Amino acid sequence: MYEIEITKKAEHFLKKLDKNEAKIILKKIYAIRENPFAHVKRLEGHKLWRLRIMDFRAVLDIVISGKKIIVLRIGHRKKVYDDL
Repeated sequence: MYEIEITKKAEHFLKKLDKNEAKIILKKIYAIRENPFAHVKRLEGHKLWRLRIMDFRAVLDIVISGKKIIVLRIGHRKKVYDDL
């Protein structure tokens, strides 16, 4: 099972959201701990992954050797990839 680490930037976005939306996003992120590669897609041109959650996306860095999923940012699907 992979360990989940959420960055300050992702936490900040979650705090601005409605509590129900934030709960759904966190539930989906924690649901992929067993087998993350069945749920994510690789970002073109990066060593990062994306997870679709409604109209939002979570940009992830998955460390296979350390069994860790780092949530780098969460955002609306239109804006989350800016500045990557």
